[in-house]
Amino acid sequence: MGRLGWIDAPRDSLAQWGALLRFAEEARREGLARIVVCGMGGSSLAPQVLAGSFGIDFLTVLDSTDPAAVLGVQRAADLDRTLFIVSSKSGTTVETLAFYHYFAAQAEARQFAAITDPGSPLEALARERRFRQVFPHPVDVGGRYAALTVVGMLPAALMGIDGRVLLERTVSVDAATEMGFGEDLAGGARAGCDKLVLRPPPPIGSLADWIEQLVAESSAKEGRGIIPVVNEPAGYLGADVQLAADFSPDPLDLGVEFVRWQYRTWGLCRVLCVNPFDQPDVEAAKALARAELAEGQGGREEPIPTLRPDELRRAARPGDYLAILAYLPPHADVAARLQDVRAAWGRALGCATTLGFGPRYLHSTGQLHKGGPNKGLFLVLTADDAEDAPVPEMGITFGGLKRAQARGDIRALLARRRRVAHVHLSRPEDVGQLA
Repeated sequence: MGRLGWIDAPRDSLAQWGALLRFAEEARREGLARIVVCGMGGSSLAPQVLAGSFGIDFLTVLDSTDPAAVLGVQRAADLDRTLFIVSSKSGTTVETLAFYHYFAAQAEARQFAAITDPGSPLEALARERRFRQVFPHPVDVGGRYAALTVVGMLPAALMGIDGRVLLERTVSVDAATEMGFGEDLAGGARAGCDKLVLRPPPPIGSLADWIEQLVAESSAKEGRGIIPVVNEPAGYLGADVQLAADFSPDPLDLGVEFVRWQYRTWGLCRVLCVNPFDQPDVEAAKALARAELAEGQGGREEPIPTLRPDELRRAARPGDYLAILAYLPPHADVAARLQDVRAAWGRALGCATTLGFGPRYLHSTGQLHKGGPNKGLFLVLTADDAEDAPVPEMGITFGGLKRAQARGDIRALLARRRRVAHVHLSRPEDVGQLA
């Protein structure tokens, strides 16, 4: 099965914690008071959960190629006092490398640190460009299982979180009990209850996003899997739902929650007979996005035939779920409008709904959409960009990359005979008209 290093990650990170604290203290002494984590999926979600749960406002996670998101980070205060953590296990993640090249043109080498597998292209780049430091990603830990490795614990140290207590509390987790919980989830899914509604309490509500990736990307293969539902605006609790609400509200118990859900996911996948540590359909979508990017640069983009929104609604079947896939700025006002759309469609269809901002969801629920049960109604939303931003050294723009990723994902969904509608808007703010 492989990639079981996450089991020992709390112990290994405790041994590393002193070194991470020293790095954080040195960065602060040099005036690097703002932190930007550049990563996707497993490289970004744990830092995002920690920052949100502990109320940290000086750490930002950049995991969107939407030009407005990138420009927002650039135009925030204190760019010259910002430490960029460039995090990619493979060292080849196109979004993460684009973030680096964009900010490298505006910041000094001492403002960058990398987290990546030893021997990766990102490690070679970081050595060549004289990054402040390169931290090795454990090779036997998959990205979405890496929350309690340096991926999550370096940002924790930089945020001043008591990582030692967070890690030490994980010894209370009983592996057999949690794997049994996951096996029960699988039994429910096989019986038709394949929607998992996640409701962590405040202030750890963002933990649901991390669990969503872990469960969706691990379990959804070969037409099997379970569908996580996060922040359901209409409160859907149909007969096809299992509810997960047994969470500790203490942010210092996040390490416990990470470990519990890793064991639960392992148990879930064992009963479903799928490999919890691969993501084959994520890789396929990446290949199609690369092809779209090459065609777009040559000016050869052709319309991709999809359903109309009304046709998508009529295609609904009992047990389906709606997935809104929004290649729009991941801003609070846009998210609120999307929640209104989600609620209206969910009530009209009488089904569970999910929402993902592209391209970040490609590294999370993207595997579920293509490899999981064929129960999704996919509403892909794009819009004109008010402003674009070129990526130095890569010959692309962020807007062009985002557009290629949207088109590549549509093609990947259609190749799996999924039901897809695509709506292109003049402005992101117009999305409310779809409610």
